[in-house]
Amino acid sequence: MRGNKKIIVTGEHNDSGNRYPAADKTGNTLLWQEVPVLNFERLPVEEKLFTEMAQKPFDWIIFTSVRAVRFWSEILLEHNTDFPVETQVACIGETTAYAAEMDGYTPDFFPTEPGSEIFLEEFEDLLSNRSEKPRLLVPAALGGRTTISDRLRMLGCEVVRLPIYKTNPRNDISAHLSQKDLEEAALVLFTSPSSVDAVSSLFELNNKVTVGSMGTFTRDHLINKGISNVLVLPEGDFQKVGEILC
Repeated sequence: MRGNKKIIVTGEHNDSGNRYPAADKTGNTLLWQEVPVLNFERLPVEEKLFTEMAQKPFDWIIFTSVRAVRFWSEILLEHNTDFPVETQVACIGETTAYAAEMDGYTPDFFPTEPGSEIFLEEFEDLLSNRSEKPRLLVPAALGGRTTISDRLRMLGCEVVRLPIYKTNPRNDISAHLSQKDLEEAALVLFTSPSSVDAVSSLFELNNKVTVGSMGTFTRDHLINKGISNVLVLPEGDFQKVGEILC
């Protein structure tokens, strides 16, 4: 018998381009609830970075999220600095590339599918055709995933990973979410380790809560917190949620 299935997603994804499906493969209606659980605070950047960037521009800047694009643009504006035309722009996926384009950058590279692993595979192939290893800037979240930076350093690239924002839990989460909501949902989908921490500090992720993650990085964080049977959304694609729904 067909019915409704509610899916709770941490964060806001209306502008992500990763659209929510209206139903699963068996015809059940999917009711999506976005619950913002984090605030994002821009961090100061030392003036000397821009002096050095003018003297020796980076070969590449790598944007790993739409938020990184937005904050980096704000930082450039605040420091009255133009982005060096010599620096090429790489993005983690098409959505981030679109955000970069809207902010006035020209995306030179983004992978055929979103995600760190595909990005690295295809970006490494691009670099293999060049004799010299590039100098790269990666503006990112403080304490965020370092997979891309670490791998590129291993390949011999000079990588400057620049924390430009940090995440903090919102103080109004309980106004939008309850323990009952979590337990009655067909799936609670976490989009980052920070969102896991924000929710688990207020509620119990017990065996009545069906827990999912957008990727293996968040899955591993859930497992480290003692939460087992975590469902991983294939390729981080909301359209494939039916593959993990019970």
